[in-house]
Amino acid sequence: MTDEASSIARLEEELLATPKETKPYEQALVAHRLGLARAEAASGSSADGLRRSLENFDVAAALLDPRYHPIEHGRVLTAAGSIRRSLGEPHRALELFTRAAQLTIGRLSTNEAAAMHNNIGLALLDVGDRLRAIEQFGEAVAMFDVISAEGRRGTAAALHNRGLARAESGQTADLVAAIADHDLALGSVDFEEAPLHHGLVHQSRGVAAAAMAAADPDAAASWRTAATASFTSALDVFTWPDHPVHHGIVSYNLGRICAAGASLAERRLAVVCFEDAVMAFDPRRQAAPWREAYDALAKAEQLLALEHPGWNRSDHLVALLHADPNGAQRLIRRRLVRWLASPPPARDAALADLVRAITQAEWQIGSGALLLVLSSVMELPLQAQTAVFDALVTVRSSADATRREVLDRLVDRAIGEALNGPQRVFVRDHLTNGGFERP
Repeated sequence: MTDEASSIARLEEELLATPKETKPYEQALVAHRLGLARAEAASGSSADGLRRSLENFDVAAALLDPRYHPIEHGRVLTAAGSIRRSLGEPHRALELFTRAAQLTIGRLSTNEAAAMHNNIGLALLDVGDRLRAIEQFGEAVAMFDVISAEGRRGTAAALHNRGLARAESGQTADLVAAIADHDLALGSVDFEEAPLHHGLVHQSRGVAAAAMAAADPDAAASWRTAATASFTSALDVFTWPDHPVHHGIVSYNLGRICAAGASLAERRLAVVCFEDAVMAFDPRRQAAPWREAYDALAKAEQLLALEHPGWNRSDHLVALLHADPNGAQRLIRRRLVRWLASPPPARDAALADLVRAITQAEWQIGSGALLLVLSSVMELPLQAQTAVFDALVTVRSSADATRREVLDRLVDRAIGEALNGPQRVFVRDHLTNGGFERP
């Protein structure tokens, strides 16, 4: 039994053991906690689970007389409103949030009262009342107590939401204001306090900057640069496989920005990003975004094939590592993490294809790529290191004499530059046993 399931089971037992006739207030609080636990366990996956949590909130609301327990009743209404939003019932959510705010006015801490305004703003945005939503988010920003960590996180969330509301119009002035709100949101809380918040805001900032690139042709290049920087920062937070859906969304958006660029390096990066999105989305659960990413990948590869017939993704990746030294280590680490998590046949094929591309590239390009591969893989577990070394051995064993000599020289240089003393001995021993020779 999972921790969530055991918590729910424990609360169910407590609810049964708390008689409504003699302890109505206590039963209401347990029902509220049980509803919250069920909502958390079902979030994003089970409408039935969310509706079961609503049943618990209904019990709690019926037992908590708003005349005598306005704060507790308001909190139950707020929880129920959040579930209604998740179930796609924004008008009902707005009604519940509004009632909760009216019932608790002047009775809550500043942070909790501010959160009420933020909730109302979200529901208003859901129903299409953008201007009133912006007002509510502004009220929340003004009320949160930034001395506390809770208040800083709340301020950041409200600023982010206001930026989203402003950007929704698509108008240039609103997009500029949205980006300003996102910048304020990033500055209002430290990354260590709210890393996921930073990832979400960077993602939204990138979307707004991308929209500005389309709306302001004269400054399109600078806006694309800003969008690229924001999406890249978001990917540093939404890593794969920990955050697959967000990783897919941000990768796809970054791919679109890169695909619109003029340089060959940007178009190559677009292929990398679209491939990341395709791999991150589950076609069974995210069928529509997966198809969009797949179609975008196919189109981007077709355009590259016109310029470089016969090249595959590994060839373009090796060239991209050379063209983008600032992002090269991030790129190769992302690739290694994904490949090394694949089943052995797919993993070995991908690594061998990368080694093949390295040996066929120009000397400076190939040696730089191999140096990155070795320095990056040495930070990973031994099993991952062995898989990369075995790929080197496999490619060498099937190469002709000329290619073997090239690979021997590339490996010798990379080992000398990328690794320290004990690492060099370990890697050289492994490769020598596989047939490598020092030039």
